[in-house]
Amino acid sequence: MHYLLKTQALYNPTKGTIGPALVEIRDQRIAAVYEPDNQEAMGSHANLAALVPEALKHLPLKDLGQQMLLPGFIDAHVHFYPSSLIQAGILGQVGGATPEIVARQAQELPIRQGWRLGIGWYASEFQPSQQPHRLTLDRYCSEPTMLLSGDAHSIWLNTAALEALGLNPDNVVTLSGQALVDEADGQLTGTFLEAAAVYYQTEVFRRFHEEAVLAMQDFSHHLHAMGVTAVGDVAITGESPDDMVYPELYERALAKVPLRLSFFPAMRANREPLRQLYQRYRGPWLQMGGVKQFFDGVTSSHTAYLKSEYPEPYYPGDVGGPLIPIETQHDFILAASQEDWPMRIHAIGDRAIELTLTYYKEALAKFPLSLGKFHTIEHLEVMDWADLDLVAQEQLVVSVQPSHLMVGYDSLDEEVGPERAKHMFPFKEFLKQGATLAFGTDTPVVVNVTPLESLHYAVHRQTWDGLPPQGLMPEQRLTLEESLYAHTLGAAKALSRTDIGGMEAGMWADLVVLSHDLRSVKDWRQVKVTATYLAGQQVYYDYRN
Repeated sequence: MHYLLKTQALYNPTKGTIGPALVEIRDQRIAAVYEPDNQEAMGSHANLAALVPEALKHLPLKDLGQQMLLPGFIDAHVHFYPSSLIQAGILGQVGGATPEIVARQAQELPIRQGWRLGIGWYASEFQPSQQPHRLTLDRYCSEPTMLLSGDAHSIWLNTAALEALGLNPDNVVTLSGQALVDEADGQLTGTFLEAAAVYYQTEVFRRFHEEAVLAMQDFSHHLHAMGVTAVGDVAITGESPDDMVYPELYERALAKVPLRLSFFPAMRANREPLRQLYQRYRGPWLQMGGVKQFFDGVTSSHTAYLKSEYPEPYYPGDVGGPLIPIETQHDFILAASQEDWPMRIHAIGDRAIELTLTYYKEALAKFPLSLGKFHTIEHLEVMDWADLDLVAQEQLVVSVQPSHLMVGYDSLDEEVGPERAKHMFPFKEFLKQGATLAFGTDTPVVVNVTPLESLHYAVHRQTWDGLPPQGLMPEQRLTLEESLYAHTLGAAKALSRTDIGGMEAGMWADLVVLSHDLRSVKDWRQVKVTATYLAGQQVYYDYRN
């Protein structure tokens, strides 16, 4: 395999430029990138060809014209297993303004392995805000039914599901979070929060493991069509024994459909099993990238850990709280650095963010990671700007999800108060402080969000339909080049990978071709992924373009 790609619009993350170039691909990797010294000069076929050594001019050349060529998009933050179940139709979509509306939708979900499964409701979006009850779901679903909240931090079970799992108030797991109980009769309501919710998710999902291998292959094809060539699969819980990270299943799936997958299981007190995983999975396609933990939960259920009280507190002094003891989290971060494991911490509330960044700074001072490795902090939604200087750490990546900007943006004032809301998602400010930014989706918290959509949200701070009209905190808009970096080389750093994400000689030839130069198109909905390459091999091609 030895050929050239020619384009008038190559995005080079290292240089931060977009311009004409020839890319040499040899033996699955980028061998060289030939660019004119003057990027403002639009290179013709002749003057670009002049950059190539004479000995290589016989090579096959594909001229992409004005189509844009860039490194394959990297989704730094996914939950691969449940996202695959959605792609396979095993986990359906639900949502609405009341539990009744959602329950009616649930009866239309297909029955698989004796269960109806759905995802998408938010207690904060119910009018009035409330946690749902099993009796509402019972009216529409007699089969065991489990509905995940849109952020995957809560589940809602009907009575048949509680019975199938053998649950009652006396035998639920004692993990962080909560199994809600009806004050009137002392029985379970069917709603579970945080680690307790994930524990029972995995109990139900276990019966789908064999189907999931094929589902993962379908999901990988789906990602190819989006131009995604690598993902960071992160634990969906930091406390439940099953963290929904399954390298054995991934190994089987990736043997048939290629995708670069770095997984991050939950950090545990017993580190020996993690050491064994880290030694076993170090390949170019599947590797353990490090470990994951959760400092807090989410604002919609008041489990995000804030510095001051929620605007509509559930109880006096309601600031949420840490999901595991703060001292344990501190020790985990130090231990991960000592093991030379990149660590990823979920932190949404401003107190959780402050403590995470402070502990990272301490850990990296005592135990710097090896060159090319980075800790990450995930989400950073409710940001106290007094802590912004803490994001500028040399071996730290700020991992954010532009699509989260648009999830319930009109309810942020209600969730955290107007003063905190106006300082949320400060992407531009992170860069001004010197932070390294990485983009992801957090699928299935959002579903089927393409990299082009993520770029749009970051650059415009609006939905595709132009809402809100003035943009959401418009002063935090990023440039196209800043956003592209976060979805390529920045995201590669979030995975602690130095072999993907850029256009450097020696990197894997993981590439994506877009139908248009993004600089020349006002509405990016017109732009399509025309081809995706993994290790120099074309794994997706849109024959319509």
